[in-house]
Amino acid sequence: MDAGKKILLDLFTGSLRFVVPVYQRRYSWGEAQCRQLWSDIVTAGRHPDRTHFTGSIVWMQEGGISPDGVSRCLLIDGQQRLTSVTLLLIALTEYAREHPENHRFSADMVIDRGYIVDKYVAGEGRYKLTLSGDDRDMLQRLCDHAVDPSRPNHEEAGSKLEANLNLFRSLVAAIDDVNVVWNGLQRLEVVSVTLDQGRDEPQLVFESMNSTGLDLDTSDLVRNYMLMGCPMAEQKTLYDDYWLPMERVLGNLSFDTFLHDWMVVTLKSPVVKGRAMYSEFKRFAADSSLPRMERIRDLLANMLEYARYYAAVKGAVTAGSGDVDVDHRLESIQTLDSTVTDPLLLYMFAAWKHDRVNRDGLMRVLADVESYLFRRMVCSVSSNGLNKLVPSLIARLESVEGDPAETFAALLLTETAKATRMPTDEEFKQALLGEDLYRPTPRCKYLLAGLENRNHPKDPRSFNGYTIEHIMPQNAMAHAEWRDMLGDPDRFPLLVNSLGNLTLTAYNSELSDGTFDQKKSRAIGGYDSEYLSISAELHDATQWDEHSIAQRGVRLADLALQVWASPKAGERVMRLLCNRNVSQRERERNAIDFADLCRRGILSAGDVLESRYAGVNATATVTADHRIRLSNGELFDSPSGAFRRARMLETGEDKQINGWTVWKIADGRTLNELRQAAGNPALRRDLWNEMYNYAATRADFVAVYGDPSDRKPNSATWASFGVGSKFCHPDGTLNIRGGYITVDLYFTDTFQYSKLYGMKDSVERILLDLGKVIWDEPDADKKNRHLWVRHDVDFSGDMTEAYQWMTDSLLAMRNVYDLLV
Repeated sequence: MDAGKKILLDLFTGSLRFVVPVYQRRYSWGEAQCRQLWSDIVTAGRHPDRTHFTGSIVWMQEGGISPDGVSRCLLIDGQQRLTSVTLLLIALTEYAREHPENHRFSADMVIDRGYIVDKYVAGEGRYKLTLSGDDRDMLQRLCDHAVDPSRPNHEEAGSKLEANLNLFRSLVAAIDDVNVVWNGLQRLEVVSVTLDQGRDEPQLVFESMNSTGLDLDTSDLVRNYMLMGCPMAEQKTLYDDYWLPMERVLGNLSFDTFLHDWMVVTLKSPVVKGRAMYSEFKRFAADSSLPRMERIRDLLANMLEYARYYAAVKGAVTAGSGDVDVDHRLESIQTLDSTVTDPLLLYMFAAWKHDRVNRDGLMRVLADVESYLFRRMVCSVSSNGLNKLVPSLIARLESVEGDPAETFAALLLTETAKATRMPTDEEFKQALLGEDLYRPTPRCKYLLAGLENRNHPKDPRSFNGYTIEHIMPQNAMAHAEWRDMLGDPDRFPLLVNSLGNLTLTAYNSELSDGTFDQKKSRAIGGYDSEYLSISAELHDATQWDEHSIAQRGVRLADLALQVWASPKAGERVMRLLCNRNVSQRERERNAIDFADLCRRGILSAGDVLESRYAGVNATATVTADHRIRLSNGELFDSPSGAFRRARMLETGEDKQINGWTVWKIADGRTLNELRQAAGNPALRRDLWNEMYNYAATRADFVAVYGDPSDRKPNSATWASFGVGSKFCHPDGTLNIRGGYITVDLYFTDTFQYSKLYGMKDSVERILLDLGKVIWDEPDADKKNRHLWVRHDVDFSGDMTEAYQWMTDSLLAMRNVYDLLV
């Protein structure tokens, strides 16, 4: 790599020709960025003693110099600035030609110096800057027209090139002294960074540049990462075969959202949105033993396949799924505007396309998802807990054999957590009858349309031109007939927006605030001629009072229980999942072993264990690697194994004894007591709950680890916070007995730990303000490694400062982890 300061215009002279690779985003500067560039140029031009630094230009030479003397260079970073300066040079050339009076520059000067084209070279090498895609032809036409005004100049509607050229034309025409612009251009400075092909890594350099202008989207970063490191000959092939078709399939859909949902399906774990998602994508993309080209091609092929599925799920392709009923169900789910289940829909759609679930099974799952979402909306259950539930559902569907549709139904029915469970029929019906359903209006219209379409299963209607109609008007109490019909005016607020008083009509303005008789007898749109099944009561009704409203409400609520039915699963799969859940809970309860007591700080290296068993006076010590050393030097992982051996050494008897109940520490408590009271479970649960709630208020924490407020209750002494890595994770721990808390970075890969240990100074600078940093020695005789920081805490007092310290420390550990990425 070679970097040096240069005047920007000097890059346009000589034999260099800059070519924007296919993986770069299109020219995207808007008016704001161009006006900022103009302001910088004018400021530099009005001060002869001043230059203006405008960022960096990163490029890499592709091959040698061609026979026509052209040195073709790939432009890694700087496209936006070089393109905008080219447009300004075109505007100045046109102005100088139209105003040939005494300027310090002329059209011939700009052209002869080769700022726009090299008039002595033919073909592609003629142009000093070649863009990618459709922008290439457009910029070349603008350059040709500037050099020779007789050449056609075809305008392109919506082109940013055309729009920004017109902006520069107007700015040049309006300035009092155009020489100021010319002078300013001569004073624009950049750092020109030349990369060595085969030695420098363009992607790493690209990501580290602090360029001006528009921030790169995640799609730009992912595209560059996938294509930039591939051989130049392969880049266009990969772009044309995979990336461009993927962009076309996604169309106006958000690439970031697609990438997130695809990663959730692929990783089967929660994925943090935002800039951290790109880092997680890179870690995933690099985690393969395949050669880079094969790995990238496989990834792109998979992403393109899932982009097609995603577009169908979101209803963004004309052909849809190829099944009208599937498309209708997907459209209905999207109407709920709850994107949190989109990864699940994407997973099931792919399973259908890969014949892992049949069409009826897919329809059953989609119906259950729609019921699940809508019931929760009506019952006002927050969707916060679903960002963790959805990945876990995908993982469990992947791991459980059997019918995916029935398994999914059973998973919903056995989900018991308050934040994620499915409302029961009773809860759903009660909410329908007790809620003010008129707002939000989209939810209300969705409800009424869904109830009506229950009677049109083969020809569902869209109701696009319909609005919500209050049978008893919202201002009914202003009319005597309605007051008399209702009887008790105090009941009006409870009835007017209830389910029984709402329907759909295409004639809302015509029906307006009329009396019930007027609304019934109206020739067009009147209730007597109404064809909607949900309004059947209105045909024969002679009055619309509280009894009529309540009766209709119950009928519609009962119908809703059929439309948004509760999932159904067979007894066998329900029993299987329940047993699995019970076994899991049992494992969690019994998961504490001797090493856990040491890791949590309940036992420390050097602590003495004594026998409380009659007739056996054995002692042992706790080692630094979380084991038990007998007096003869023998090492054991388990208390029972250690005591069995100690007893045999002292008495000659070889008999199994529960070592947890017979080893005690200096204060008389047994290991079993320590295990059971490894901190008060209720206290620990409260402490973690408050910690999670505090961390959820920190935007910086949520951006890295997600929202922890909906995590399941935790009564353990530790909690893990994932960073998307298989070889390490940050932990927080509570040591109530010892009066301190810790945060550590726990490694299962000793190579990665040694690599981090080699950056010890950098790590300790990051953790400097948190307390003393403690490291395991890289060559320690144990399987795992960790580094940690400790903070003394009074658990009987206010814990806010402790939660702040733990949150800050977890964020710092993420920064430490990033040193390895």
